[in-house]
Amino acid sequence: MTLYVFNPEHDYALANNDPHFVAPASAIRFADECAPFLRYIVEDEGILFLPYQEKHFLSFATLEASRELPASIDRVCPWGWDHAIALQLREAGMPEHLLPTHEDLETLRTLAHRKTAAQAMLFLHRQMGDELPLPPAAELLTSVDEAERIIRQWKDVIFKSPYSGNGRGHLYAHGSISPTLRRQISGVIRRQGSIMAEPLLDVVQDFAMEFRCQGQKVHFCGYSLFNTLHYGYAGNLLWTDETIEQHLSQWIAVEQLSEIRDVILHFLKDEIAPYYQGYLGVDMFVYQDNGFKINPMVEINLRMTMGMASHILRERHLHPDTIGTFKLEYRPKAGELLHCAEELGRQHPFVVRDGRWHSGFQSLTPVSETTQYAFFAFLKSQ
Repeated sequence: MTLYVFNPEHDYALANNDPHFVAPASAIRFADECAPFLRYIVEDEGILFLPYQEKHFLSFATLEASRELPASIDRVCPWGWDHAIALQLREAGMPEHLLPTHEDLETLRTLAHRKTAAQAMLFLHRQMGDELPLPPAAELLTSVDEAERIIRQWKDVIFKSPYSGNGRGHLYAHGSISPTLRRQISGVIRRQGSIMAEPLLDVVQDFAMEFRCQGQKVHFCGYSLFNTLHYGYAGNLLWTDETIEQHLSQWIAVEQLSEIRDVILHFLKDEIAPYYQGYLGVDMFVYQDNGFKINPMVEINLRMTMGMASHILRERHLHPDTIGTFKLEYRPKAGELLHCAEELGRQHPFVVRDGRWHSGFQSLTPVSETTQYAFFAFLKSQ
């Protein structure tokens, strides 16, 4: 039986790199309230680990909670591996042979650094640069002087913390560096040793390719089409891979997407698969610059992703005639989210057809009077 963990604070933990790291209260609440959605995407009727609750373990099969680690656990599958979640599992009684070693975790953290995506972009340049216009690879900077140089070179620049995700840790420059930006860049370099810089481009559509490393092999799982709000995650479209490809083809030829996928598979097989097992996502976007172009290597998320979760949700539960959206909802006031869910349920009744979700509204996580975070699915037949 598998023990599953929803630790969305993983990106924070990677940046901090302390086994005793404590996530911000908002991240802990998000993890606790939204973890039950994993029951829709897991591979077996496993157990959910809730490190911040009094009863740590929840059975997906019976929905019973317990403080005792089931003896039948023979595999651990977190959202992402880091020193903090490894320590939490160890303190909860997880046997050492089911946990990665310190050296394993350090290797994974090294691979999760944004410089890996920069190396992958350089590989794409070498393999495809003659046939496909690609933006420059991100540059690793270790001083504010280097940041000033890159601003003079590119004018509009986005700076990213080496360990960050979901739009966090981003700084922007437009032709010059202000005293505030100088302090912010210096702070990132002091805390994480470097900062990444890349040209700020006019994004038209965000999307991702989702992969899985198994043994020494890497498999392409499918596409993810997602929306962002203020550079953070807002939700995924529950579309088939064919529909996503058709949507993207208005800007990028499907043949080019296939070639990009094959090159990335080559890179992942050589550079990632020997050290990492599990899902990963490669974020990309279409941008406008004298026509439409693609940035095929924005970042590599070396963990489970919302995009992969959405892909599994679509494949396992949605009716073939159904499309929809998968959204994270947040309401800070007591009762507000519960009222929202009840009203949506009345307005859009949930319909199942042929054993599959067909239309209407479905909350994928429990919602009570005190709930602030929830995952919602909005479905409609085509």
